[in-house]
Amino acid sequence: MAAKNAGPDGLAPVASDCFGSADAPAEMLKRMLTVHAANQRQATANTKSRGQVVASTAKLFRQKGSGRARAGSAGSPVRRGGGVAFGPKPGRARVRMNKRERKAAVRALLAGKAAEARISVASSWGDSPKTRDRAAWLNAGGLTGRVLLVDVEPSEGLRRSARNIPNVDVERADTLSFYGIAVADHIVASPAALDALQARVGR
Repeated sequence: MAAKNAGPDGLAPVASDCFGSADAPAEMLKRMLTVHAANQRQATANTKSRGQVVASTAKLFRQKGSGRARAGSAGSPVRRGGGVAFGPKPGRARVRMNKRERKAAVRALLAGKAAEARISVASSWGDSPKTRDRAAWLNAGGLTGRVLLVDVEPSEGLRRSARNIPNVDVERADTLSFYGIAVADHIVASPAALDALQARVGR
């Protein structure tokens, strides 16, 4: 759980072994990021095949006697304005990792950030929904860079106070993504969110 030496505004770094040890292979973490990036693709690129291009199907010139290579439809992929051979089409197969690997990767990532004192517990988010007050709260805690505020059920006041601050995001503990954890410089969680994260990774 949280360390005893609480910082300003009720922030306390979690214990370095809060999530265990960061012993996952680097290849697993890399594959997890690759899977996330692949699943973020919209895959909406679309090209027309020769059968979909609007072009005359008449033979361009006679088969023999012209001295040129024989040519058929103007929609051939070898001609300008023709179709595209083997071009991209909409639709994709979702890339997956098994549940045990995903859990191990998230646990190792959280453990690494806890060991670097990049995860803190907030006893309270405060009562003010103002952006100015939230920015002052972050500065008082020494939270710079990309900051992730995590709660079980983030309040509307917390979301409103943080939504206009660059590089500050508010997330739910049960939907926090591997990528969101990976790119965050600091993670601040409520006590309930910390318990939820520990339960999620099997600690």
